[in-house]
Amino acid sequence: MTSRIHDGNDVYEKAEEYWSRASQDVNGMLGGFEKLHTPDITISKRFIQSLKKKNLFASYDYALDCGAGIGRVTKHLLMPLFKKVDMEDLVEELIVSSDQYIGADPRVGEKFIEGIQTFAPPEGRYDLIWIQWVSGHLVDEDLVAFFKRCVKGLKPGGCIVLKDNVTNNEKRLFDTEDHSWTRTEPELMEAFAGAQLEMVQKTIQTGFPKEIFPVKIFALKPIGQQTTSAEDD
Repeated sequence: MTSRIHDGNDVYEKAEEYWSRASQDVNGMLGGFEKLHTPDITISKRFIQSLKKKNLFASYDYALDCGAGIGRVTKHLLMPLFKKVDMEDLVEELIVSSDQYIGADPRVGEKFIEGIQTFAPPEGRYDLIWIQWVSGHLVDEDLVAFFKRCVKGLKPGGCIVLKDNVTNNEKRLFDTEDHSWTRTEPELMEAFAGAQLEMVQKTIQTGFPKEIFPVKIFALKPIGQQTTSAEDD
């Protein structure tokens, strides 16, 4: 597993340039695939509710949206479920736009303007950390390090969820437009293991066009906190 053929800082700079140019609306956040929004939120909400029923996180008190952009996932997925939601994104313009997109709402907590390659969630704060369509921007070693920092951000019993495209090829692919990798599932599992995380539940996104890469959702907990794994396909 290696992404060292690319310089991390160069990749991060070009990714920031790409997202700085994206339109500050749902279509821009979804790379021109606005029609994905409704099935995306529907399946994600079902997944979170399943985790809660299985006591894979303790309460609907506090969540973190990583790679939040203007707050599409924050507004439509996390805020209807959680009492408080923090947001993180690399691009300041997108976070600023979230004020208008979400509106004034006491459920919106802190907004962190920082890339996940260096971002450290406040320790012991979150029941759920949601990471969607942003992990592919990290080189391997930074991805593992980010997961380790997320573990420290969890409340006791908390849960991390990764939702991302997974290549159906044997090798990862690199997108030269947005400067991100689409990894294989075994590569993601290797990253989880490197951060001492175990997968406790997994599902595949339905309702998306067949021409795009499969999107999978992985629920992760620190090794030792959960003894059984489950698939909800």
